[in-house]
Amino acid sequence: MIDTQTLINCTGATRANAERYVLHLADGMNRFRIHSDNAVAAFLGQLVIESDTLDKVEEGLYYTTAARLREVFPSLFVQGGYRAEDYLRNPRALSALRYKGFHGRGLIQLTWEDAYVAAGKAMGVNYRDKPELLLQPLHAALSACWVFAQFKDCLPAAERGDVYDITGRINGKARLKLVERKAATARAYKVLSK
Repeated sequence: MIDTQTLINCTGATRANAERYVLHLADGMNRFRIHSDNAVAAFLGQLVIESDTLDKVEEGLYYTTAARLREVFPSLFVQGGYRAEDYLRNPRALSALRYKGFHGRGLIQLTWEDAYVAAGKAMGVNYRDKPELLLQPLHAALSACWVFAQFKDCLPAAERGDVYDITGRINGKARLKLVERKAATARAYKVLSK
């Protein structure tokens, strides 16, 4: 079972953030069988990047320039014909347009309605109708464990130490911040294997 200091050492999180999530993460890791040093390190390596070191539990959709919106969402604002200017400083409208309101929430961001429904079924909670629950520490942590272990089926790759495969499963084919994810996983493994 992970404790606060181990979580801090593995992730670099602040004490306040580690304390906020440690019991929920420990429960979720136990529930979804994230047990071995390899699995825990791989999980925490993804968690660090997805949550900005346990600091964020919601996708940032607040954009201040039309150019940045076009860069991040070209299918909407370049090819799609939507005016980027209409979505500046308006995360709710952007979420509705891009994700139908089911934008990334949780320590490993749950995205899209089908994922909210599946997570809700797995945990016996109606995330579809109450997505804001995923912003609470309990649900942010438990959903992250579920996403990693079951929804994205990362445990076999974690046992192999295959951060490339895990990152593709969690982040998609772009594998954003792969180098940072590898470093975060290595850091966690070094702490856990002492």
